[in-house]
Amino acid sequence: MNTIELFNKKSHFATRLVGEELILVPLTDRIADMNELFTLNEVGSFIWDNIDGKNNEEDIANAIVDNFEVDIDIARKDVAAFIQKLSEMIANC
Repeated sequence: MNTIELFNKKSHFATRLVGEELILVPLTDRIADMNELFTLNEVGSFIWDNIDGKNNEEDIANAIVDNFEVDIDIARKDVAAFIQKLSEMIANC
C-alpha cells in the first residue's frame, strides 16, 4: 500500500497523544479495537503526520533525515516498516 492509499485510510484510526507518544487505535465499524493499539514514538508520529496524501515514501524518508540525526538508508527502512505494519493493521480492520 502506498502513502496516498494510506492517507485515504487514516480515518480508520482514532489517535490520542499520551505524553510524547501517539497512540493509534484501529476502528472497526466505527468501534475502537482496543486489542490492536499501535504506539508511535517521535519518529513514528512524524511518519504518521507526513502521510498526508502528498508525500511518498522517499519524501518522508528525506524529511526524517532533515529532522532527525539518521542515515537515509535507515530512514527508508523505518518508513517501509511503518507502512507495512500500518497496511497490515488496516487489512485486519
